[in-house]
Amino acid sequence: MDDSDDLSYAKKKINLCRLEESEVSPVIQTLTLQEELEDICLLQLNSEVIATIAEGQVLTIRGEAEDSAVICTKNSTFELKEAETSNSLLLLPDMFWPEDCKNGEMKVVPQTVSGIFHNYYELRAFKPSFKKLRSLLSRCPYQGKEYEDSNDHEKYTFEMLLDTIQASEEELKAEIVRMQACIIDGYVRVLDFDYKFNVFSSILNVIESRSMPLNKVLKEPIIEALEDLEPKDIVDQCFSWFSEDNDAADENGCKLYSLKEDPVCKLYAEVLLRSSGKFHLQNFLESWQTSVPEGMKCDLKQLLGLALTDRTSRPEVIFHFPSENLPENVKERFEFLFKIKPKWEFDEIVPYLEDRTYAGNDVKALLIKFTRESTKDGKKMYSSKW
Repeated sequence: MDDSDDLSYAKKKINLCRLEESEVSPVIQTLTLQEELEDICLLQLNSEVIATIAEGQVLTIRGEAEDSAVICTKNSTFELKEAETSNSLLLLPDMFWPEDCKNGEMKVVPQTVSGIFHNYYELRAFKPSFKKLRSLLSRCPYQGKEYEDSNDHEKYTFEMLLDTIQASEEELKAEIVRMQACIIDGYVRVLDFDYKFNVFSSILNVIESRSMPLNKVLKEPIIEALEDLEPKDIVDQCFSWFSEDNDAADENGCKLYSLKEDPVCKLYAEVLLRSSGKFHLQNFLESWQTSVPEGMKCDLKQLLGLALTDRTSRPEVIFHFPSENLPENVKERFEFLFKIKPKWEFDEIVPYLEDRTYAGNDVKALLIKFTRESTKDGKKMYSSKW
């Protein structure tokens, strides 16, 4: 059948449908199925991802053989999920759209269908799991330069971690900062806890020996005083974790810093809690307040997500319970939490859920799905729904 025959055939069909030719697009497309291309998959993208592609960014699929695949932009991570459609989806690379067919004489254009699909992949918001990151970095903590020669555990650069961890580049960077990890000789390393405390103690000793007020601390004299004892970058990093810029300077124009009360008090509390099981709460509070730098005030709110109190026991106790040790699976996490305590206050449970939230699935949404709410002495309490 030549082009004129195709056009005559099309016009007959238009008439059978009781349509005027003016009501129909002047470009009539005939479809021919070619051999299907099995290496093509359809991926549905949201506006955010389309915008990143338009900006020239790339999408990266991450995951090892045993992992469910995720797809990452520079800033976000999405879960790849297969979806089915009741309609057949046809792939036509050169299809004409209505805006391309407004003018001109009526004609027939042959089109090749490159594939017929009944399923596609869609992107779903995904909260990266960093349990694997913590596991990898914890195998080779930095304990000091004197231990490096005997440390034969594998170390990881940021690029190596990016190839291994299912997270976007920016999310991975943020988690490394949150973990208080350092770049040492090109490798991402966490500091051994005792070593980190010793470095901070050395910083505090310099502050006290120079009679610096805790809200008017000079960084450079501290770096210089410790440069023969510890790597400069580590001292600088450790200082940044426990201080903040005052937006002020001394009479010589040198920048001033303040020690941050919450992270400093939290560090000293962890020293006490790591060395014991359950600690009598009153004894702990007294020991904790005595241990922190003079002028700082301890508050149990500083330990949310790090420790739990049991006020039903006699005497009341507190124990080490860090959020990073909990299961990544949300359902398993709730089951674990309710084994520890059958009822939780809102402020108490939130720190143990925040790392499992993402846009559209906040802490309140998780509580509605997995818990039963009640009220005791005017306070909202949350217990297991099952």
